[in-house]
Amino acid sequence: MRRLSYNTASGGGVNVKMMPDPVTGQPTVPLAEVFSFDRNHAICRVDANPRAFKMATFQRGEVIVPAGRFFMSMVATSVEQYAVTTLPDGPRTVRMRGGLSCATEVGQAHVTIGSRSASEHATYLIEATDGGIGGGRVGDSFAFTAFFDPKEAPINYSLFGPKFTFTGQMVEGEITIVDPAAP
Repeated sequence: MRRLSYNTASGGGVNVKMMPDPVTGQPTVPLAEVFSFDRNHAICRVDANPRAFKMATFQRGEVIVPAGRFFMSMVATSVEQYAVTTLPDGPRTVRMRGGLSCATEVGQAHVTIGSRSASEHATYLIEATDGGIGGGRVGDSFAFTAFFDPKEAPINYSLFGPKFTFTGQMVEGEITIVDPAAP
């Protein structure tokens, strides 16, 4: 029984976050974040943006990111806390905390901030919910909050600040959480 309940949460999919249009400022530009997690790993990644968008940064002001010039990859390097619970109204959740490696690259007309290959250390909190079979349509959700220290992660800190949550509407995938303590 112990072995069966050890890996009680897993999932993967795509969250879409609407980013501001560079001209109108309205959140009409979809940005897809791919994620995956289980008891031993977690990733969240944006490989590229299909359209230009405006990004409010923490220290660099607003920047226009041209199409194909945004990349972000967060990979958990440790899972130090892992807790599964069942909410009173039925959905199950998992919270994970640990360390991560984050590489971010934001390209502009003449300047590139960050790098796809130079990662910075940060810590994270993942909160995932299993609303039932059917993914985001029935209430599954995934949020990957990163905590950036200005000394350990100066590039990510300048872009996202001390705390930033990567999430959006879950449009693909499934999250499965079994609470071994639930009846």
